[in-house]
Amino acid sequence: MKKRVLFAIFLSTLTIAVSTVTFSLSIATTINPYYLIVKDITGGKATVSLVVKPGADPHSYSPTVSDVKALSKADLIIANGLGLDNAYLKGYTNVLYLGDKIPDAMLEAEISHDDDDSEGVNPHVWLSFDFLTQYIVPSIRDELIRVDSVNAQIYRANATALLKSLSALSKKFDSLLAGYENSVVVLDHPSYFYLFKKYGIVILSVEEGHDKQPTISHIKDIITHSKKSKLLGIFVGPQFNRSAIDTISKELKRKYYVLDPLGVDSQSITDLLNKAYSVIKEAANGASEK
Repeated sequence: MKKRVLFAIFLSTLTIAVSTVTFSLSIATTINPYYLIVKDITGGKATVSLVVKPGADPHSYSPTVSDVKALSKADLIIANGLGLDNAYLKGYTNVLYLGDKIPDAMLEAEISHDDDDSEGVNPHVWLSFDFLTQYIVPSIRDELIRVDSVNAQIYRANATALLKSLSALSKKFDSLLAGYENSVVVLDHPSYFYLFKKYGIVILSVEEGHDKQPTISHIKDIITHSKKSKLLGIFVGPQFNRSAIDTISKELKRKYYVLDPLGVDSQSITDLLNKAYSVIKEAANGASEK
């Protein structure tokens, strides 16, 4: 009898121990904006890692040995696609390419690109509020629910809150940029292309191709075009070479501003975009004083 009681207690204890063990989803994200979004939606219910640090250029990134290990161990990989990270993710079958969720008709051409699968497509879709709210956040939410239905309610609630915040922030950009149709921005790299395009703002990209310094004639063309137009601002990302932007800034006698597409010091995707708003607003205020 005593042995039976002890065995019953053992089974009961084992059952309780097993029931307290929770499944921890492991997610690898290729770029910081998606890392920030996934962290927001999962709310601590998953282990989230980042491959390309926000200070690096994802266009020319090569994964380290530790990156490969993290990718191999991940239950799910959240990636951009559209040529930005496809090359080093070949062979992985558990990848959510967010760029694939966006209709081709809504994507725009880029001057040059390195990936042969998406040649000429501007991949910076995370910097469009329309793409974020209609495709990117919903796609991440739905995929998380698919692979981890236990926490579905948490993922839905956190995604809803994030979408609400993004919609409110989008309206701030509407108020700021709605009156700048046909004005010009000079960008060292066309990362904020989709954001400015929404408001009919002309983008003059300094880059003529990834990792390629612009020619002197290209720089002269940008300066000439800018002098003939209403120049909203000159912007450079912290990940990129500033020499050409510095030259253009001096020739136009206009200050350039650091506009970060990846969120080097950002705590969330809304923080990244709020900082972008502040930078663009400062540039716009400076332009209005000219």
